[in-house]
Amino acid sequence: MKGSDEKTHWHRLVGEMLKVLLEPVGIEVRMEVPVVPAPPVADLILIQRRIVGNNGWTDEQRYRLADGLRDLDADHILLELKITESLNEKTLTWLSMYDALYLDAMKLQRHQLRSVIISSKTSQKEFLARYAFKPVGPLGVYESMPIWGGVVRLIFLNELTDEVHNAPLKCFASRQSEQRKAFETIEHTGLFNLSAAFGQIFIGLWRLRMKNTLDSPEMEGITPEYVIQLGKKWFASMVDTTPEEELFSLPRLGHRLEQMLQEGEQIGEAKMLTRLLQRRFGILPEWVREKIAKADQPSLEEWSLRILDCQTLDDIFSDKV
Repeated sequence: MKGSDEKTHWHRLVGEMLKVLLEPVGIEVRMEVPVVPAPPVADLILIQRRIVGNNGWTDEQRYRLADGLRDLDADHILLELKITESLNEKTLTWLSMYDALYLDAMKLQRHQLRSVIISSKTSQKEFLARYAFKPVGPLGVYESMPIWGGVVRLIFLNELTDEVHNAPLKCFASRQSEQRKAFETIEHTGLFNLSAAFGQIFIGLWRLRMKNTLDSPEMEGITPEYVIQLGKKWFASMVDTTPEEELFSLPRLGHRLEQMLQEGEQIGEAKMLTRLLQRRFGILPEWVREKIAKADQPSLEEWSLRILDCQTLDDIFSDKV
C-alpha cells in the first residue's frame, strides 16, 4: 500500500467497482472526465450508456444501478463523490460548474446529462433546507433546483434501502452498520458472483472496511489496484487454509472457479488447478503436471469443475467422463 501521506482517490475506487459491475451490461464507466475540451480533468465518475436509445436502461442494467441512478433517463450521468468530506456550498458550486462545462464540451442537450452527488455522510436537515433539497422517489434521494438552472440530485448512502441494487454503493456508507448490511446483502444474494473482477473488489473492500473506518489513517493512499490485489490474495489464502472437506463442499465454489478461469486470474488457470489438486491428492505425478502444462483453457476449466465430484486423478483427467 502507498504511504499514508498520499490521498485516497475515492472516485477511482468507487469508479472501479462501478466499472466491473456495470460495463458487462453495456454501461461505460470512466474516472477521468473531460469537462473541458483540453486537460485538466475533474475527479468525477461518468456513467454512460454505450448504446443510446429511447428505451432507457434495460432491466439488467437497472438491476445493477442504485436508487437515485436507475430512474434517470439521461444518457450521461456525472457523479461527484463525498466519502470522507461533508457537503458544503463549494461542493454544489463546483458540481454545477462541471455540469455546465461537460454539457458544452460534449455538445449535449440538457436532457442528455444529469449530475449527481453521492455522499457517504448524511447532512443535517438545516443544510438540506438552506439549499432547497427535497426528497424525491426512493429513500435517501433528494433534488434541488439552483437559481442558475438545472437540477442537482443528492444521494445519501446511509439512507438507501437494503435492496440488492443499492448494496455495492452502500459499501461506502459512513455508518459501519450500513456497510455491514451491504456486505451481507452482496454475499447472501449472489451478487458476489456477478464476475470474478467484482468479487475481487468486494473481498478486498470487506477485508479493509471491517477493520477501519472511512477516515482511518490506514485508509489513506489506498488504490483500486491495492484493493483488487488484496482480494486475490485472500482467495488464494482460502484455498490454502480451508479444510478439504469444507473447501470442496462450498456451495458456489465450482461457479467461482469457472469464473476465475474464464477471466484469466493473475495466479493463472494452470496454477490454480495445480494448487487445488495438491490440496486434495498431495504430490502430483509427472503425467498430471505435463497434462496441465500443455492444456488449453477449456480443458483446464473442465478439469477444475471435475474436482468437486471425481474421486481420483484418473477420473478427473479421463476423456470418457
